[in-house]
Amino acid sequence: MKHKRKKSKLDKQLERIIKTPKEIKLLKKSAKISDSCIKVIERALKRPNITEKQLARAINRNIKKQGAQLAFPTIVTCGKRSVYIHAKPTNKRICGLGYADFGAKYKKYRTDITVPFVKGKIGKEEQRILDTTLQAYKLMIKSIKLGMRCWKLHNKLEKFLRARGYKVRHSLGHGIGLDIHELPTIGKPKRGKKYGPRKRKKWLRLKKLRFEPGMVFTIEPGIYVRGVGGCRFENDVRMTKHGAQVITHSKMIKI
Repeated sequence: MKHKRKKSKLDKQLERIIKTPKEIKLLKKSAKISDSCIKVIERALKRPNITEKQLARAINRNIKKQGAQLAFPTIVTCGKRSVYIHAKPTNKRICGLGYADFGAKYKKYRTDITVPFVKGKIGKEEQRILDTTLQAYKLMIKSIKLGMRCWKLHNKLEKFLRARGYKVRHSLGHGIGLDIHELPTIGKPKRGKKYGPRKRKKWLRLKKLRFEPGMVFTIEPGIYVRGVGGCRFENDVRMTKHGAQVITHSKMIKI
């Protein structure tokens, strides 16, 4: 009697990569709740002495008020602290270049959005970081094509940023759904990093993934420069048979 091979964690993740119409409907509702926080951020940043923690609390209250939960702990960071990719909010008064990274979890389905902002004046290098991040985002959205291998989009980001003197410090994006990080992974192994046989085998499978209708994922280019600051711009994208459809509506906020 033949025994069925036990499915690996990767096999299970691959089974969930294409969302059903019901799942997409729930993700769109979750995206709508995440989007509603943009106006909350805009209003809150107009307060003269608002802190990172106060802004994070305003975002969290808005998500919960709409019958959703937090998809993950809300990130708010600004100034030189914005160089940290997963910074916890502090009592620091918000000023300069920064961003809020947050998401709603509605009926188990999670979305993920990052809103960059500027409060007050910023220097030339901060402005260049901001402008380049926004340019990178627009190029990446425009470059998504059905049938394209997912890692190649990340590769395009790497080339774009390297030509402007910046390094890529995280993957361009990731799938979303029941978990905040699902497949597809829109990234590739770091240069010079050696993987063991198991991780290499996993990467060879992930490398074959192409953009297909039913995938839902983030696009989130970021630039981080020590001693200066950082910026990230992120929206959620659904692949359809006609191409990429952006389902969240992050924007740069300047106060």
